[in-house]
Amino acid sequence: MTILFNFTATIEKNKMNYLPLIVFVLSVFHCLNLYAVQGQPDKIRVLIIKDVDSLRFQNNGMKIIKTSLPADSFEMITEGIVTAVSVNGNILFSTGGGVITGSNSKTVKLKGESSSATLIIKDVLYGAGWWWEGREDRIYEGEILIYTNQNNKLSVVVSLPLEEYLKGVVPYEIGGNSPLEALKAQAVAARSEAVMALQSKLFSGEYYDLTSDVECQVFSGNKGRTTLSDSAVILTKDLILTEKGLPISAYYASNCGGHSEIISNVWSTRTEFNTYMNGYSDFLIRETTNLSNEEAATNWINSKPDVLCNPSAGIELPSWSKNYFRWQVEYNLDTLTNMFNRSKTAGRFKHIEPLERGVSGRIIKANFVFENDKFEVTGELNIRMQFKPALRSSCFITKVEGNVLTLNGAGWGHGVGMCQSGAVSLSLQGKSFNDILAHYYPGTEVLPISKIVKE
Repeated sequence: MTILFNFTATIEKNKMNYLPLIVFVLSVFHCLNLYAVQGQPDKIRVLIIKDVDSLRFQNNGMKIIKTSLPADSFEMITEGIVTAVSVNGNILFSTGGGVITGSNSKTVKLKGESSSATLIIKDVLYGAGWWWEGREDRIYEGEILIYTNQNNKLSVVVSLPLEEYLKGVVPYEIGGNSPLEALKAQAVAARSEAVMALQSKLFSGEYYDLTSDVECQVFSGNKGRTTLSDSAVILTKDLILTEKGLPISAYYASNCGGHSEIISNVWSTRTEFNTYMNGYSDFLIRETTNLSNEEAATNWINSKPDVLCNPSAGIELPSWSKNYFRWQVEYNLDTLTNMFNRSKTAGRFKHIEPLERGVSGRIIKANFVFENDKFEVTGELNIRMQFKPALRSSCFITKVEGNVLTLNGAGWGHGVGMCQSGAVSLSLQGKSFNDILAHYYPGTEVLPISKIVKE
């Protein structure tokens, strides 16, 4: 990097001749400035709750710091449930005994004096809009920011180091008791995805850098963490996936159904990484195959090939994976008429007509056909989201008998990048996390962030 400064005078005298060099060097510095000098951001801010009427939580060693009065901090009540609400833009905290404090501010920070301080937030919503949607109590550590908007809705952000954030991601994304090498592969993929999301600001807002559900990465705080999953993060500290020496977004999905998808068929604007340009059938030695025609897709979905994510292939896969390699759902046509109908004149829903499939057999364009009309849906995720709750995958075939539409499908998720079920299978067969990552991200290299910055 010192070369640039040695040539500063020369460049100043010959600006036009050196303009391409100047642009190139500045672009390099811009990329490197996306990371802290040490190779990681100091802390990241994760949105964990968005726009709720009230919060209920239990405190374990946190103090409230009123942001309107930064020097004024005090212990919060440590027994019983505390409720937070917003009244006229001010955040109020109360217990069963009444109001204990008002913040006179639209933002309030909670911070523990020790690393063991936590906040247990009650009934946190997760998986919103998906078939696994639910609520559970979750435990968070770090600095916690509660803020309100003009509609008196509350949101919550937790701020913590990247490595601590990953300890709350890995077990929820692949299962905290998965084999260690699969957990390590997941840790590297999740770290890579987080670094790129921080760079792109794709999920950021005024008070946060990342979100905590499936649109970004699932972050559940301390709930679900295991000694094994924490070890996976620690043992892969700083490691990310790179292509040609630069970080990549490391996409992954629960179960590919036996075949991965090319990225342009899922996200048409995310085609910058070569590792996602081909789709493979996921045997131990991957094969480039094409399931984009109806006959090939039908035969594939109706079969149970001996691929890594097949729970019947002799490897004991986790329970979360077993039901989604192949699946079947049935719908009443009247129910689908109400679910899909965009026009009162369209009439009764009849069937789905696939117009285009990706190389994995996933439908990426389809007609939803009614008696008097039809509408076209483009995009793997958009097709899944027509159903309430959303389908596990758009790799499916249909059959109508009487008043029932039956979908037979394969996989859970978009199919781009790493198949988490396959990663578990490879780990159980003695493969290392590097082997797993090389299998699912061909042409990439695992490097420490610090080395990328240094170079």
